[in-house]
Amino acid sequence: MMLLVDAGNSRLKWAMINEGKRSQQMAQDYSKHNADQLLIEQLSKKQVSKLIVVSVLGDQFAKKIQDYCRQYTIELSIIHSQLEAYGIKNSYEEPQRLGGDRFVGMIAAHHLRPDQHCITISCGTAVTIDAITAQGEHLGGLILPGLQQFSDRLIKKTALLTSEKTKKISLFANNTADALASGRIFGLVEAINGISSRMEGKLLKINHLEGKQQTMHSVQTIICGGDAETLHPYLSESVQREDDWLMQGLQVIADIKSERQT
Repeated sequence: MMLLVDAGNSRLKWAMINEGKRSQQMAQDYSKHNADQLLIEQLSKKQVSKLIVVSVLGDQFAKKIQDYCRQYTIELSIIHSQLEAYGIKNSYEEPQRLGGDRFVGMIAAHHLRPDQHCITISCGTAVTIDAITAQGEHLGGLILPGLQQFSDRLIKKTALLTSEKTKKISLFANNTADALASGRIFGLVEAINGISSRMEGKLLKINHLEGKQQTMHSVQTIICGGDAETLHPYLSESVQREDDWLMQGLQVIADIKSERQT
């Protein structure tokens, strides 16, 4: 069996592939165990022969997983951003500095939304927004504070504000808790909608597909990440929510690797 893993800043997410079928995505936060402990626990429970990981956790996490896989003869692939790979052309001046999770998200968009310009939005500890042409060219992207960070700094600097429980999200909040929660949601939503709209305008001007002139009439926008469920109802109606988007991208990578080996 193969294990697909997305090691984020606050949660470990994973899915199994057995006989070509991918399981439902599972997730666990790091409140009780470190990411490497959680992953090793999953590996020890299952008969895993191959492991594909994308991580934002750095070299120490990677070394622990590498050591474990070497000890138990598990074939390991850690996905890093590259200048060009899996159909994506990375626009970063230093390609390896682009987060691997963003790279995997773009790979998913290119292969699972073929012949479409795409915008990928990941909403976690930070919010990342990337634009990819139908030909797999990454135009670049932006990074915003995540939903929690939108209010944390304000709470710390203002004695009258607290993170008390929210009752409802409203444009016309009548208490501090609702005003704070509603402000951060609508503030981030408007930022995402505005940036996406600007990116869409740029993408629609790019109409050369496979060397031919072809007018593109729409851009597919996909949102994923831990806060996608919260933000999605307030975003533009055309935005598609894909909670396991990185698992889909990792499966695309697994399939391509398998094809190359045959």
